[in-house]
Amino acid sequence: MEPLFVSLAAGLLFFLAFANGANDVSKGIATLAGAGLTSVNGAIAWGTIWTVAGAFSGLLWGSVIIENLSSSLYAETSAFYMPAALAAACAPILWVGLATWRKWPVSTTHAIVGGMIGVGLMASGMQGVNWDAFLSKIALPLLASPFMAIMLAWPLSPALEKLASATHRVRFCLTPVPKFALLPANNRAATPLQDCIVCACDSPQAGLTHGVAISIDHMHWLTSGLLSFSRGLNDTPKLIAVALPFLLLDNNTAPTWTFVVGALAVGLGSWTAGKTITRVLGFNVTQMNHEQGFSANLIAALLVIGASRFGLPVSTTHVSSSAIMGVGLANKESLNMHTIRSMLFAWLVTAPIAGVFAAAIYLTASAF
Repeated sequence: MEPLFVSLAAGLLFFLAFANGANDVSKGIATLAGAGLTSVNGAIAWGTIWTVAGAFSGLLWGSVIIENLSSSLYAETSAFYMPAALAAACAPILWVGLATWRKWPVSTTHAIVGGMIGVGLMASGMQGVNWDAFLSKIALPLLASPFMAIMLAWPLSPALEKLASATHRVRFCLTPVPKFALLPANNRAATPLQDCIVCACDSPQAGLTHGVAISIDHMHWLTSGLLSFSRGLNDTPKLIAVALPFLLLDNNTAPTWTFVVGALAVGLGSWTAGKTITRVLGFNVTQMNHEQGFSANLIAALLVIGASRFGLPVSTTHVSSSAIMGVGLANKESLNMHTIRSMLFAWLVTAPIAGVFAAAIYLTASAF
């Protein structure tokens, strides 16, 4: 590998992952701040930790996503052409960075795909894009996943919310034998074992032990962390795929160091620049009670993790927003049409604008 190309790959990957962290960390943890569970800084810290953990986990499941984006999109992938690779990498960096500055929650995935399509069209025309592979492996998951989130959240949300609301009855007894217990639903204060968590805590010693109570707050924290983890798991391989052409690899196996750079950069972007979008989503868009936040986050996280397992690129932005819409429909609450319009606007314009950026960068770079 040429040192210059490796340096370019590392630099572009860093800036793209940084922009991704700044715009996307809010998608999993904004409800924590909006619900008053923690401060914006506390929510950002929680999301950053789990996003970085998910990014490193891409080493296990990320290869198929990288393969889909790096070798299934173009009809011919054998030749490395610097202007094309540079345009495909720079376009999503510019658009996601601009959107974050303008306080617009957008999809990095859509920006990446739009940029790659724009480059393919400019470099080789319509025949330069493998449209069959693009539609089946990239476009279909991106389009179908938000509708799947709505259709799962709508019927499942009532049951999940009941499950979440019942968590205040759960206790975990630490000694003498660790186990779970369910307190009486009608009068939880009547039990003499209120410091303990266990059902079979009928021994005198059990009543003297300290335990841990599980609450809906804990469940909200858990699902927010899970959604942040799934976002890092699905997004990091896509970011690496954009920088991979610079490494001049015959296969599409990403070196381990690319995951390290991607994970650290997405964490740095999340921590230092994630507050803007978190405030927008946490206080202006996605405020909901703990049960609804738990339900929406859990469904979105399971969808994104499932997509990652099968190598399908999906947009966490649209999956999480659609899950929230499904929860709103299930609770017969009026949907925030401003939120829906903003989401659809971002969905519709991100890929075309990134494609235009990529085309402009390609033409400029080709002239030199």
